[in-house]
Amino acid sequence: MPEGPTILNLKNKLNRYKGKTVVEATGYAEVDKTPIKDVKLLDVDAYGKNFIFVFKDFFVTVHLGLFGSMLINKRKKVNASFALQFEEAEINFYISKAKIIAGKPQDHFNYKTDILKDEFDGEYVLSTVQEKYADKMIGDVLMEQDLFTGVGNIIRVEALYRAKIHPETIVKNIPEKKIMFLIESVVNYAYEFLEQSKKDEVKEKTLIYGKKICPKDKRELIIEEMGKVKRKTYVCPKCQKKYE
Repeated sequence: MPEGPTILNLKNKLNRYKGKTVVEATGYAEVDKTPIKDVKLLDVDAYGKNFIFVFKDFFVTVHLGLFGSMLINKRKKVNASFALQFEEAEINFYISKAKIIAGKPQDHFNYKTDILKDEFDGEYVLSTVQEKYADKMIGDVLMEQDLFTGVGNIIRVEALYRAKIHPETIVKNIPEKKIMFLIESVVNYAYEFLEQSKKDEVKEKTLIYGKKICPKDKRELIIEEMGKVKRKTYVCPKCQKKYE
């Protein structure tokens, strides 16, 4: 599944269509496309793993899911699930979910949780983690999109390694300063990911994701599905502490 930084990079390629009029919206996605015809696209944004297309009285979100993709001025042999057509251009989404929502994005989404927004609020996330997720494993909590919006499995694995926390640690057992450091690690690595993804270097430059040996102590990594999220996880048993 594309993570927040990947979506943001793709979104930036769509900025040129701001101010353009959508001639027609098509695709097999179960969303009423009638309001999208012959209206001006006011803005293009991203929230976590969602693209956001902003119009006057509503906006459209598109989520790529696990296997979705986007093409600009190109088409696959299969039908697009959602597409926006302009006078001389088109944006096609495949295996994606589209929604049309009344109002403005900022009234619908909590930007305090988006790891790549200027509005991201680490103190808010910290207090929410401690109050609402105290009895959960931190590796699961990092995948909560309402709290760590835009985090995917690569960011989850790499941030936990950088913060030296074992993913199966229960939140209430982790010192507050350590949780704050983890939150900072998530955001800092997300921006590293953002730059690396522009050159398709993310997996090449990860420290432990997709690797077999810890780069620091040269131990063999534990590689298995962990927590309720059941995502492939990479852990160094020496570097990453499991707080009890």
